[in-house]
Order: sequence, then structure tokens, then C-alpha cells
Amino acid sequence: MNPLTDANLASRRDVMLATAGGLALALASHPARATQAKANIEAPMASSVPYTEHRISSGGGMVYAREYPGQDPAFVMMHGFPDNLHIYDYLVPYLTRAGRRVVVFDFLGFGQSEKVAAEGYQYTFMQQVGDLAAVVNALKIDTFVPVGHDSGGPCAANYALDNPDRVAWLCLMNCYYSDSPTWRLPEIIEVFGDPWLKNLALAFLSSPDQMSWLITFQDKHFQVNMPPELRERFDGIVRPIVDGNFAEGAGPAFAQMTAQVRDSVAYNTSRFPDIRRFGKRVNLIWGVQDPYLTSVTATAIAATYPRGVVKSVEAGHWLMIDKPAEVAQLLLTSS
Repeated sequence: MNPLTDANLASRRDVMLATAGGLALALASHPARATQAKANIEAPMASSVPYTEHRISSGGGMVYAREYPGQDPAFVMMHGFPDNLHIYDYLVPYLTRAGRRVVVFDFLGFGQSEKVAAEGYQYTFMQQVGDLAAVVNALKIDTFVPVGHDSGGPCAANYALDNPDRVAWLCLMNCYYSDSPTWRLPEIIEVFGDPWLKNLALAFLSSPDQMSWLITFQDKHFQVNMPPELRERFDGIVRPIVDGNFAEGAGPAFAQMTAQVRDSVAYNTSRFPDIRRFGKRVNLIWGVQDPYLTSVTATAIAATYPRGVVKSVEAGHWLMIDKPAEVAQLLLTSS
């Protein structure tokens, strides 16, 4: 990855350091509302499926992973930011019921994985590729299906490009990758990821009320294309996952990863020759009600791969929560 310059790091560090505290304060009013909404949603089914917990050393920290037994090739599933492995809680049971091995894990800095406290430690997209490699190597998974959602998509794609012999096929879900006029970042990512908006970001963070307003604004915009039942799932499932993630200390990782999005996209764009040579199947299972990473984005990404195909789902950005049975069927029939 093209490294951030010292100047860029210095200009962004204030926002990174402030984000954890600012988000924690702003989110303080959200969990009660979200928990109340969650009461109307069935309990996550993955908790009822037997799994083995693992804590795996990676890049100076410990990665938390859950392994569900079954037949290979395993589905190894990656979350984006600002969420964690629990976005797959409703999808996993459908896959294990079909007899498939599934592994989900939290990237360093998120969920139950370690929040690295070493001075000067930087969470990066390359570090996340290393987390994936550490997990599959530790669990002795020879061939698998990387499943990447949101910012986990670039991790899945770059691992696949670097290790094609380890990949059965590649699955991307509502993610971005290279530079393209078709992709659009959510407003909250724009605010915290653009160094020119540093003062605006700090202004939001200095006021919990204003930060709470920004989060509410973002939630409504994610839901703009959703029917009522999917809005209920967003409020009852997605929002508690995100709120809980920040409450458990994911702010620094979120801030640092957000600040590197454009550098990551520039690096990924430079990998077009590798993409053109990638001979494995690439299925883009896509929630077409996503107002940011739209079906046009999916078509554009698929066109860069020799064997890229888009499979549409009438769902929002978190399609594995909106329509878990349908997403599972598409995963299983692709194998």
C-alpha cells in the first residue's frame, strides 16, 4: 500500500484520537433506543450453533475468530467498518445447516479482537490482509471462499490476488475496491476520511449533540430505499452492532481505517493488471437498495474481473442481515 506521509499522518492524528471519545459520547443516547427496537427482532441464530473460539496472533495483537464445523471449502467471512463479525449472525446458521464449514472473525481493533495499545501502532488495510492470512493459516484452511463485505471487500480481493491457489472462488458483498465514478462514500466516512474536512470533523466531535445528529442523519440515508420491515432490521440489529462495537473501543481503528480509504483505493487501482489475470470465479452478491454502493458499483467491479458476475438481492447495505436465507442460497449454489 502507498504509505501515508508523515505530514498526512500528522494532519489526521487529531481527528483519529478525538474520534473514539467523540463517538462514544455521541452514541451514549443510541443504545437505549436501539435495544428497544431490537426487542422486536428474533435473537441471533448463530449463538445456537456450536462453534470453537480461537484467539490468533497477528501483527502484534490477538484476533478473535469463531469456527463452525462442516465441509470445505470453508466460507471465511470478513466484516467492514464500523461493525464486526456479528453482522453474519443470521447468515451462519443457513450455511452450517447445509453442512458447510464457516469461519468469522473480528479484525484487530474491532469486536472482540485486541485493541492494540502499542505506541505508534497503525491499523491498516494491509494489516487486515495479514489478519485474514493469520486466521486461515492457524486453522489450517488450505482452500476457502473469502467473503468480504464493505471495507472487508478489499481485504478479500487483495488476499485472493496474492494467493489464488488458496481460493476456491471469491465473494464480494456491497463493497468498494478501485477508483471509479460509480462508488460513493457515506457522508460520515467523507467527513472523517478527508483531510480537508478535518476542522469539520473536529467540530462534530466537540459536540456530542451534533455528532449524534450526524449519526442519525447517516442512519436515515442508509435506509432511504428500504421498505419498513428492513428499516426495522436496521434499527434493531445493525445499529446495536455498531453502537456496541464503539462502546467496546473500536473508535481508534475506525478513525485510522477511514482516514486511509483513499490511499487504499489508489493502491487497489494499481492492481488492475493482477485483476485481469485472476482466473477464479468472482461472485458479487449485492444488496441493490444500498444508496451508496449501488448495483452500478457492483457491475463496474464485476467488469474488471475475467469471471465476475453480479447476483442481486432486494436488500440494503447489510444484505446478510436483511435477507440471510437468500444470501445463503446464493453462496451455496455458487460452490
